[in-house]
Amino acid sequence: MEMDTHTKLPQWYDEYRRYMLAVAYRMLGSFAEAEDVVQDVFVRLHGIREPDIRDAKSYLTTMTVRRSLDVLKSARRKRETYVGPWLPEPEVRLLEDEASTGLILEETVSYALLVVMERLTPGERAVFLLQEVHGYSYGETAAALDKTETACRKAMSRVRKKLAQELPEPEADPIHRQQLAAGFLQATQTGKAEDLLAWLQEDAVCMTDGGGEVSAAVKPLVGSDRVAAFLNGLAAKYQGRTLELRPLLVNGELGVGIIEDSVLTTIAVIEWQGDKIRHIYMTRNPKKLVHVPQLHTAAGNKTDI
Repeated sequence: MEMDTHTKLPQWYDEYRRYMLAVAYRMLGSFAEAEDVVQDVFVRLHGIREPDIRDAKSYLTTMTVRRSLDVLKSARRKRETYVGPWLPEPEVRLLEDEASTGLILEETVSYALLVVMERLTPGERAVFLLQEVHGYSYGETAAALDKTETACRKAMSRVRKKLAQELPEPEADPIHRQQLAAGFLQATQTGKAEDLLAWLQEDAVCMTDGGGEVSAAVKPLVGSDRVAAFLNGLAAKYQGRTLELRPLLVNGELGVGIIEDSVLTTIAVIEWQGDKIRHIYMTRNPKKLVHVPQLHTAAGNKTDI
């Protein structure tokens, strides 16, 4: 029995569009590109006649991943000329929001993991996401990507080797992480390097993404001394200005929004290893902050986590 998928499109659009956006976002790290992918998938579905589809979600996931692969291959070339480090767009929710208001509805991928996945080829990224995030078997992954199971197993083996030392530590205790973040933010306001160094691993790294649109470090800052000096410099720059630090959920974990003179300028994400900071990711490119929910601020107030 065949059906015209056109008759199913309204139902699929309502039921799966946000899920498909989440899949494409995880592949691409960009909301604009993810939205284009989902739109393109629905355009391609018009008028296609297929055998009866028993699992629409799996079918749409396959189409979304395949289209995302095409876009990612092109995007990688563009990112080679990007000014400074390229960081994924943060998926941000207010702490008081219900989970259903966010883009990512399930199987949330942490921001630190999205950064690490930039080291993978597009094909490796697709295999990793389908296997580790969506729970596909090797057979299902092979069918979705039009590859052999052997090829998918080899790709996953390469992924494990590439990410062996880089996978972020799971957020086991959100309350403890919140306490750590509060202590670290207090340390940033003392102006003393030793206060910051106590929080940083010796090989800590800070990456800032300004995309050539705003001021940002054009290379990753490596080493606790350099990271501490950079953060102290930022704190000095903000002296005398209206500044608010807003706790936010960034890709499902605690992050910080930095609001300068009532304007959101930065989303910061801290990756912890134990009680020490391993990475700090700061997204400052205004084009990557357009999807952040409206943050209502109280002018003149300075708020810590």
